[in-house]
Amino acid sequence: MDLFASATTTEDAAPAAATPADHPAGRGRAAAADLGPVRPTRLQRLGGAALIAAPLLFTGGMLTSPPQTSPGGEGYIESLANDPALSLWSANLLHYGWVALALGAFATLGLLRGPRGRVFLPIAAAILAFGAIQMSGLLLSDWFIISAGNTLTMEQAMLLDETAKEGTVAIWQYSGIVGGLLGIGLLSLALARAKAISWWIALLGFLPWIVTGFGLGPIGIALGLVCYLPILVAGVRLVAAR
Repeated sequence: MDLFASATTTEDAAPAAATPADHPAGRGRAAAADLGPVRPTRLQRLGGAALIAAPLLFTGGMLTSPPQTSPGGEGYIESLANDPALSLWSANLLHYGWVALALGAFATLGLLRGPRGRVFLPIAAAILAFGAIQMSGLLLSDWFIISAGNTLTMEQAMLLDETAKEGTVAIWQYSGIVGGLLGIGLLSLALARAKAISWWIALLGFLPWIVTGFGLGPIGIALGLVCYLPILVAGVRLVAAR
């Protein structure tokens, strides 16, 4: 009896075999698989709505942009001046698209649920917000080009357009292009890093303005809208979060 009792005690005291879930790597995988719900603030939800609106405004701006029938600066001035009403619709829609994107960029921080992306996402949001602000301001030039194309000779309009592009305007322009266009892609990658969107759609964020630049007409514009999918998904997640 004593031997049996001793054996039983020894078996009871033996530690149970570790399960995969108890292993540190297993716990890490479980935590990565379930990061918990998204809980954005009210302002972040409004920013999510702005993220949804921005691609739609861009698409409307591209669809109403008058076609440029001849290359170069002269062709651009002619295209805007030939249909001022349509040109102003396009400029307004594009302007407010960038405004909406600037408002929504920092709202994506509401999708953070763990340590992943806590450095990358704020940096990408700041780059995009700065670029979007720069780009929205650059749209003001369309108003002046429309006016110049309808009140001055083409030579005078071209001279006005060229002399207005002094050094600081070039800095404004290129920082807006880099921060705005590249920033959409960087934000998409940062959202994927934070597990807010899937990796397979993240690279689309680099393509919307490239696709529309091929001159494919409405088809290219529709494809450009698809390329905004990372931004749209992020906006929907912020708005629909419970």
